[in-house]
Amino acid sequence: MKKRSIGGVTWQAATYLILLVMIVISVFPAVWMLSTSIKSPTELFDNPPEIIPDEPTLSNYTAVLHNSKMYQAFFNSVMVTAAVVLLTLVVSVLAGYGFARFRFKGSGVLKVGLLFGQMIPSVVLIIPLYFLFSRAGMLNTRGALVIADMALTIPMGVIMLSSFFEGVPRELEEAAKMDGCTGIGALFRVVLPVAKPGLISVAIYTFIHAWEEFLFALNLTTSSRTRTLPIAISMFSGEFAVDWGATMAAATVVAMPVLLIFLLCNRYFVQGMADGAVKG
Repeated sequence: MKKRSIGGVTWQAATYLILLVMIVISVFPAVWMLSTSIKSPTELFDNPPEIIPDEPTLSNYTAVLHNSKMYQAFFNSVMVTAAVVLLTLVVSVLAGYGFARFRFKGSGVLKVGLLFGQMIPSVVLIIPLYFLFSRAGMLNTRGALVIADMALTIPMGVIMLSSFFEGVPRELEEAAKMDGCTGIGALFRVVLPVAKPGLISVAIYTFIHAWEEFLFALNLTTSSRTRTLPIAISMFSGEFAVDWGATMAAATVVAMPVLLIFLLCNRYFVQGMADGAVKG
């Protein structure tokens, strides 16, 4: 009995140690990014490097915020992200509800197709999407970025929401219809409020993907008129040198909205992902 208890304590301590190491490895890049963003040019190449600078400065953030191209990139990112989140939610709600409530020929194949669509990496899609948008005359437009991002966010959104809708009792909808609601009215007045954690999870997932998407924005846009924030960060690197302070300050500015939204909605996101995984 004593050996078992000692073994259990040892195993628990080892588990916590491994988790601590993983947390440090995960958090360190963000800490180093923030540290570099407040260092002066003379402290960037100190040897040995220091995490806490001797003379913190906000000059790097000033350089970023006074760059007019960053404002255009911020506007582009907001427009593209808002459109992707809104359209993904609309399509995912309708398609997910259809998969959850109606059985039709080929529904199983379509679900598997959505799963495969989610598994395909962006680098595989970029070439056919590039030729498609080139033929349609949509290269270097925000619309191309929205459609490209939706190709990856909609499959996940439909899969998650269909799992949530399957967990909503049909009796609730039937009661709403008896009270005079139409099918669409029951969906928006009864089903969606119950599936709120799923909607928030899909919205957060879509926001993070669209806000930080790099590959599509790099290949489908060619001018500062349509470039998004992840691409605008590269403006601080020159031909022979990289302004690491300004680059890290810009990266911090890009990461802050994602961090704030995730911290504010973390409970709903974790609940939505867990419930969707279990029901699916």
